[in-house]
Amino acid sequence: MQNYIVCCGTNGRAVVFGQSESEPVPGEPIMLHNAKMVLYWPEECGGLFGLCAKGPKEGLRLTHAVDRTATEAVRQWLTVSDESAAALREWPAA
Repeated sequence: MQNYIVCCGTNGRAVVFGQSESEPVPGEPIMLHNAKMVLYWPEECGGLFGLCAKGPKEGLRLTHAVDRTATEAVRQWLTVSDESAAALREWPAA
């Protein structure tokens, strides 16, 4: 499974980190495993691209993980490095 951050929903404002067996397709729903919603990322993360590439920084807020979630529709998706994914999985829920 590959690690992704997916922006989904009507306006793409729901930002979810998780794993998927298939590559996301814009406009299509997707099932994510071990998913956490990203509630807030500080400037130090360097935006979503920085979060995906370099991992979380102090001030990041995530929800607790759920086993699976299905999104309404993918608007944007980004791959997450293995190191960043490990850090995001360990990051405490806010």
